[in-house]
Order: sequence, then structure tokens, then C-alpha cells
Amino acid sequence: MNNEMIVTISKGQQITLPAEIRNLLGLDIGSRLEVEEDKGIVKLKPIGEDIEALFKKAKNIKPQHKLNVKEMEELNEKRFR
Repeated sequence: MNNEMIVTISKGQQITLPAEIRNLLGLDIGSRLEVEEDKGIVKLKPIGEDIEALFKKAKNIKPQHKLNVKEMEELNEKRFR
């Protein structure tokens, strides 16, 4: 398979990934991609399900402290500066 294909940017500033590439990478509606620019080349990298699972888990983690956002920022300033 030739991995080079030409796509067009739509009026909505979107591109459509060819089905052959979507199928090869196992991408479906709602799949996430990391977008990177490297010396004028745009790279799209699928974000694996393990990362998605990690994001979902992280949303459910409750802090083990009683600090508010301002107090956390102050603590980080002290530690990292």
C-alpha cells in the first residue's frame, strides 16, 4: 500500500482520512489523534485506548488533600522555582 494520498481541506477546515488508512489504523468515529508539525510535515498519530482509559480513570480520582487551586499553585511555585 502506498501511504501517500492527497486530501482536500473542506470549507469547514476539515480533512477526511481515506478509508484505507482509517481501516489500517483501526480508527472509527470518536477516535482521537495527536497532531504534530515537524519541519513543515503534519503528522497524525492515533492515541491508543490505554491513554483513553487513563483519561477516564484520571477524571474519577479524588484529591487526597484539602488544598484549593490557589494553594496548589503556590505550593508548586515553591517546589519548582
